[in-house]
Amino acid sequence: MAERVHRVLWFIAITLAFLLFAGGPGPDEPRSLGHVWDLGHIAAFLVWTVLWLRTGTAARMTARRRWSVALAACAALAVLTEAAQWVIGRDLSVEDGLRDMLGGLLALSWGERAAAGTRPGWRLFGRLASLVLLTAALAPFSTAVADEWMGRRSFPVLSDFETPFESGRWEGSASHVIDRSHASRGNASLRVDLVPAEYSGVELVHAPRDWRGYRRLRIEVFNPGTDELELYGRIHDGEHDRRGRSYRERYNTVFRLAPGWNALTIDLDEARRGPASRSMDMSDIRSFMLFVSRLRAPRTIFIDHVRLE
Repeated sequence: MAERVHRVLWFIAITLAFLLFAGGPGPDEPRSLGHVWDLGHIAAFLVWTVLWLRTGTAARMTARRRWSVALAACAALAVLTEAAQWVIGRDLSVEDGLRDMLGGLLALSWGERAAAGTRPGWRLFGRLASLVLLTAALAPFSTAVADEWMGRRSFPVLSDFETPFESGRWEGSASHVIDRSHASRGNASLRVDLVPAEYSGVELVHAPRDWRGYRRLRIEVFNPGTDELELYGRIHDGEHDRRGRSYRERYNTVFRLAPGWNALTIDLDEARRGPASRSMDMSDIRSFMLFVSRLRAPRTIFIDHVRLE
């Protein structure tokens, strides 16, 4: 039985080592899937540490030395794996390094082979610390799952910012946060702080993709300034991404925001005809974006009640 468990652990360890350098979910995939992928760092280092603890070398060490060597090895391996990912074109991530260390801490705190000679107080401290850190590591996944569930329930409303995690549905170069100072409906909206740059805006990327059967996309936007603001809109589908994200392969429009609240409407039949050489796939909408171009000074807008009708 012990030998079978050992073989299974090695199989898991090798599989996780391979996945650590695999591409992972793309930016258009559900946020929850991306967070699950990130949690793989914890699982990998947990299994690798468990395998090391099963060796005779680890068994012959004192408890203090066993913990010191294991945590130092996890830290060194975390640096090496992040460096290797950078070499192959992936991003360096401090968060991934911390997840790596957490995996080692979990194995040391909860594994029976690591307990030999360890003072009960230190082991209890390790367990409590690992649970607190694991709860923090699981929080992004939990909030993403909750928001995806709420998004499916509220559809065809794509975002009304009445729930706490909706700002995570939006990405972009402009900073954005749920704000309660302005709302066209309910109590909150999305505050977007636009900056002088070639482009500055936000993009709804984490929302249901099938827009078939709807005629319009409606958005409420508040302009707190005293003069008009030119705001660009665009919609694209999965084929747009596969064709190199060309300007001519998506729907583009422009709005002029008067001071105060503005009710913006996009005819989805026009959006379907937006790409120059084809019809947009309304069952696979990947992004809706609002942005400005070449601002001379920072501006702020508030977005609310984004819905299909």
